[in-house]
Amino acid sequence: KEVVFCKVVNFSFSIFDKNINFSNVKFEDKLYFDKCQFKEKFEFFGINNLKAEFNNSFFEKEVYFGKEINDKNIEKSNSFGSCSFEYANFSNCYFKNEVYFKNNDFKQVIFRNSKFNDNVYFNNAHFKDYVDFHECEFEKTASFYGVRFEKAPNFSACYFKEPKAVNLINVDIDKLDFRSAEDYIQDNYQDGNYKNAIKNNEKIQKDEKELYRIENEHKLRYAKNLKDSFRVIKDVLINQNNTLEAQEWHKLELYAKEKEIAIKAKSAIDVIDCKNASAKFLKEELYDFTEWINFVLLFIYRNTSSHHTSFLKILNFTVVMIALYASFVWWLQINNTVQFVYEFIFITAFRVIVIIAFLSYITYEGAFKLRIFRFLLFLGMGCSIFLLFLFQDPEPIIIYCYILLVSFLSWIFFSEKFSRFFVSTLAYIVFFVVLIAKPQFINPFTGVFSSDKLYESKFEKSLNDLNASAIINLAKISFKEFNLHQEYKNISFTELNSAKTLIMANKENLLKLNDANLNIAKEVLGEKYTELLKTINQDKITEDTIKSTSVLYSIILLLCIFSLQKTARKNSIVPS
Repeated sequence: KEVVFCKVVNFSFSIFDKNINFSNVKFEDKLYFDKCQFKEKFEFFGINNLKAEFNNSFFEKEVYFGKEINDKNIEKSNSFGSCSFEYANFSNCYFKNEVYFKNNDFKQVIFRNSKFNDNVYFNNAHFKDYVDFHECEFEKTASFYGVRFEKAPNFSACYFKEPKAVNLINVDIDKLDFRSAEDYIQDNYQDGNYKNAIKNNEKIQKDEKELYRIENEHKLRYAKNLKDSFRVIKDVLINQNNTLEAQEWHKLELYAKEKEIAIKAKSAIDVIDCKNASAKFLKEELYDFTEWINFVLLFIYRNTSSHHTSFLKILNFTVVMIALYASFVWWLQINNTVQFVYEFIFITAFRVIVIIAFLSYITYEGAFKLRIFRFLLFLGMGCSIFLLFLFQDPEPIIIYCYILLVSFLSWIFFSEKFSRFFVSTLAYIVFFVVLIAKPQFINPFTGVFSSDKLYESKFEKSLNDLNASAIINLAKISFKEFNLHQEYKNISFTELNSAKTLIMANKENLLKLNDANLNIAKEVLGEKYTELLKTINQDKITEDTIKSTSVLYSIILLLCIFSLQKTARKNSIVPS
């Protein structure tokens, strides 16, 4: 039998030690729970025409509103001001009049499939845990002014009838990052549907592959829901012409997209349906490669510029790349460095290649089933080993060193804040030294077109140490048409410099002298001739290496400059 309260019911300033349950009850007037404390569950089932005040109340346990309500309830205005909810469930509720949740603290609250027929206010609310607005409908004003989200909210499939009536001013999402997206998926994918899929099915529970497939399926669904959640708010802000705030939600949307690709990659074969085995194989590989490219791009942009939202982050990365290349070129010029590195790497090349291949295999076996990539990886490394033994050329070894250095420093930069701070500090010190000593490094094309400006020639330095007689003889040997009628003792400074320039331009001729000229060179220079040949070879290796690595450096620096200008433009007050 239904219990009816005809007058005002006031429970204000009360403390409830046991469960509170209101079911099959009718309140014809207001219900007050101001400044109450609920130590156990608080349940409202099937309550119609309710107008309730819960100002400044504290809920220690679950709060259920409408979870098992047959008739759509809450026909009058509802005010929940300054409340603290441990857990509140408002699923499938219908709020006919205005609803106030101002200044409330929520640990976890669910509004799934609820409809707000009038204005709803969450002003200055604090959501400490997950909040679920999945498939909610907002007919009028929805105010989230000053709301703080500590974990990722779910607005997927939400409907805002009047997007411009949604107030998202001063919404605090500072704690939402890539880790938040990962945590949301991990914490929520084992929902009722997941439990029903494996419940009372011993075959699935014992089959690890099938269980893994079901887990990925549900994780993927939550990743897509999260991506759609951020997209919904982004679209609302774009509709309001608030592009600066919209890009923050777009950044979160890309975080969710990255997780979605990573999850899809783990079960790529399951999404491809093809009867022909060969066609299926090619489709799998093409699908994997496309998704892998998208994943890598999202990963790089997330770590270098937070998807073009953090100017300081991309500036730091650019400075690190400039400082790294400047240090690399300086390192090349140290005496015997190239030969030492060549010998060391040549000895350990096979081991390193095998280790890299093995790690790549493990990585892609777990994330991307890219068999062609692994095959090409092994084939390319095998060819590299063959070429190393066949040609004994140190230049590609040094280039590989630069690539490894870029990868290693990028990995450190992408890791923890302390490592990033340490690397950035050193990079800025090197950068300012470079800016003063050799600003040419900032030009991405200097090394490609004029590599001699980036390093000091050891051959030129050795040439300056020779006497005038040796210089004149070297000029005659290296360039047949060189003719000096006067004695070297009377040679002018200008003519001596011209002879040096001539030798520098024709230094490669010194490496292939005939017997007569070779005897003259050894007679005039003695052991210095052998040292000169070594410096010529070292300069050649250095120059070729700089030219080769400069192509890679130019690409990296141009991408950094592009990201810098794009990030600066997106954060500008001037519309792009």
